[in-house]
Amino acid sequence: MPETSPDRHIQPLPQPGPRPPQADKLPEAPDTDDEGKKPMPRGSRNFVPIIMSLALICVLGLTRLQAQVELVVSLGAGYTDNVLQLSEHDLQRFDRNDSAFSYVDTSDDLQLSARLDLAYPLRYRWWKFTPSLTATVSEHVSNQEKWRRDAIIRLRTDRYYWNLTLLYGYYPHSYVRSYVDTDGSGEMEPYSYARNLYRADLNLKPLKHATVQLHGRWEQHFYNQYWTEYDGTALQAGIGFRYSFPVFNLSGSYNYRSFDNSGAQDRDYSYDSNIYSGTLQIKPMPLFEDKPQGPSWYPALTLDYEQRYFQSLDDWYGGRMDRTWTTNAACNFNLSPRWKILLDYSHRFRNVDSPVAAVRRAREYGANRITATAKYSF
Repeated sequence: MPETSPDRHIQPLPQPGPRPPQADKLPEAPDTDDEGKKPMPRGSRNFVPIIMSLALICVLGLTRLQAQVELVVSLGAGYTDNVLQLSEHDLQRFDRNDSAFSYVDTSDDLQLSARLDLAYPLRYRWWKFTPSLTATVSEHVSNQEKWRRDAIIRLRTDRYYWNLTLLYGYYPHSYVRSYVDTDGSGEMEPYSYARNLYRADLNLKPLKHATVQLHGRWEQHFYNQYWTEYDGTALQAGIGFRYSFPVFNLSGSYNYRSFDNSGAQDRDYSYDSNIYSGTLQIKPMPLFEDKPQGPSWYPALTLDYEQRYFQSLDDWYGGRMDRTWTTNAACNFNLSPRWKILLDYSHRFRNVDSPVAAVRRAREYGANRITATAKYSF
């Protein structure tokens, strides 16, 4: 689910594009499904990774255990037909060469990405500890401002009937689009953010084929210097259930999310949302009938639905609710113990309910995405 990624003061909101007729006139604000964002102060940004790294070093130093480093390298390419999540109205303006969209090179784009997963499993009696690190880089071919450099540190603990994962993720740059900074420079400025993510996932296995999933996260969102009024924090908690049938796995979850727009003064971007998700995954099947122990594959289908209720009483967010549907279909191919291929298609659509027509016209959008990823395990 764009996923939105990281959190402060206020001024009148920017207005991308021409003003609507007087009946619909309102201060238009940047809006995105990526959970928003400004780089953290240096001390707080680096404090948690240092603590977690020291903790991992202590674990390695105090345990006299044998372990093997696990390394996975992934390379991917993806195409999307609406890379900046423009509404149909905005796409028409872009096609007419409207100057408000001069920052857009193409409405569709190709994304290239690389990911490194490094894990170091440790066993001590009946415990298993797995510290790991994930680093991801990505670039868009045409809209080059839309680049990412993300890092995640994890520590997973496994027992017989449960496992717990704690992680910290740092996302320093997520570009959404550009708007005119009407309360500052008066120029077209990038609307981007940084995000800190703190997350915990607990999986319990009360029955042989059943798993209960508990999830919690806290995020800090920091926008760049042009849009600090959108800074804030998000708290999310959820529960899920997964059951393994003979031929397939079925899972579902519910999450409640609350975003507090701490940067607002005369405008409030705060919202509450209900997030529902369901996944159907067929168990691995032989890719070739005459080689049952050879390469295998399995498809998976995921449906996500979010209801987002904005808390403000102003013209832009007052009385507004966003409904977002995301459909994802994937085929996974296990070609060998080392090589894996993932083919993935997703469709995302956001519907907006608002008493103001200009909001509905500007904020509804749809996007399709196709990706292919190759993974190699060392």
